[in-house]
Amino acid sequence: MTQDLSDAKGLRVLIVGASSGIGRAVAVDAARRGAKVAVAARRIELLDELAEEIGGVAFELDVEQTAAINRVVPAAVEALGGLDAVVFTSTVVPFAHIEDTEFATWVHAFSINTIGASNVLRAAREHLAEDGVVLIASSQMVGRPRAGVAAYDASKAALDEVLRSWRNEHPDLAVIRVGIGPTEDTEILRGADRELLTELFDRWTTNGQLPRKMSELDDVAATLFSLVSMAHANPSVVPESVQLTPRIPRALLDD
Repeated sequence: MTQDLSDAKGLRVLIVGASSGIGRAVAVDAARRGAKVAVAARRIELLDELAEEIGGVAFELDVEQTAAINRVVPAAVEALGGLDAVVFTSTVVPFAHIEDTEFATWVHAFSINTIGASNVLRAAREHLAEDGVVLIASSQMVGRPRAGVAAYDASKAALDEVLRSWRNEHPDLAVIRVGIGPTEDTEILRGADRELLTELFDRWTTNGQLPRKMSELDDVAATLFSLVSMAHANPSVVPESVQLTPRIPRALLDD
């Protein structure tokens, strides 16, 4: 991949959910391109290591806690000297059949995936520069629910509707919703029941809901940050909804 590594020089960006996976990879890509980066998530020890690696600043943040969001976002803005972009990648994927999904699980999924994203956007809005951009990670599978992830799918569908409301009430905001498809090297399966996962993977494969090749993590991250830098550089246009789908190599199609 060839790209101008200075295309985001000086861009001040806050990445929420950066302790691992896609969020971490976005932070690394942003720093490589010259952005000033603040990272936030619950696992501060991982964030401290990341901040040292990329020359950024780290903040401990649980997005289920509104007071914490309202404290951390202004602190990140102060550390960065302003705010040009926010990238929200925090997510939780509870694995359970719908009849086994408890009330607390539903609440947890919506608190992070839906309400947490909205609360971060709310806290950041007053600090965003005039050409500021907010990118929120959603799911490629919204509207096509898979077995075993009802709370996740429903919370991401609700998130899409929340973002439509934000655009409707605040048309001055550049809010990009990105539906991300299956991606390699994330921690999405961390802590999941292995027996249940085996059953679900078989079912998803049978139903054509699991690709033969997932997207590569660095490619997804670079695409996300490219959307941010592109929207910031072209402020009269907003790529409101983007879908990232794994591209299947020709060699696999020929098998």
